[in-house]
Amino acid sequence: MTRIAPAFGTASGAGLTLKLGSMFTLGAMDGLRVSELAGRAGVAPSTVRFYERAGLLSPPRRAANGYRVFDESALDELAFIGRAKGIGMSLEDIAGLLAAWPGGECRSLQARLRAFLAGRMGQVHEQMAELRAFEGQLKAVLDRLPAPDSGPERCGKGCSCETALDPALDEATGPWGCSLDRDELAARIGQWRALATTATSAERTAGAVVFVLPAGPETVATVTALCAAETACCGQTRFLLDITAGQITLTAEAPGTPGLLDALFRASAPSPG
Repeated sequence: MTRIAPAFGTASGAGLTLKLGSMFTLGAMDGLRVSELAGRAGVAPSTVRFYERAGLLSPPRRAANGYRVFDESALDELAFIGRAKGIGMSLEDIAGLLAAWPGGECRSLQARLRAFLAGRMGQVHEQMAELRAFEGQLKAVLDRLPAPDSGPERCGKGCSCETALDPALDEATGPWGCSLDRDELAARIGQWRALATTATSAERTAGAVVFVLPAGPETVATVTALCAAETACCGQTRFLLDITAGQITLTAEAPGTPGLLDALFRASAPSPG
């Protein structure tokens, strides 16, 4: 729309006149500046810049006015990054997914997601087991503390406040939900370690201990009895026996109970061959 502005003159008649046909035009910017992209995505501008430097966003381009602008597709990329972070993915993991999205095949992306989720669930299970073990340690210390009305005992060296925190006591009680009392568990640990010293070889792998023992009726009876007794009091343990004419191969596992195998076999070592 064109307007003719009135002249505002002085006494001498001079004034400012807007000529007929004068027009001012503001060009629309094609793209999103960092602040606009951040506002629409619900993140901070610094987050957009960080993801750009990390190579997670499609590179911006220069608009006609010289500003760096992103395409609308950057909103989808930011949403994808947010969802991937929500399931615990690292930026490196996300970069690998973005390489296959959105132009790649779904099955390729889904295969990567399945592999990540399976590994992540394994990590969560390990963390949960560690937290359960730690909870057991805390409960053991709490149980060792005297009752609140135990009397006017003075704190100092050797008092219950100090001895209750002694981690050496936990080795004999173990936070694995074992049904044995402290003395019975200490005796059981002694039996396992005594057996392990008769092994001709011992190997520790991820989550298992493997012993090779000399074959013999007494050894077979001892090993099978110990395995049966252990699974009865600690249901988390699993044992595999391979008995041949010359040797016994014993594989012990304790999935989800970190520290149990160490407690049973820590001080053991095979006898010299």
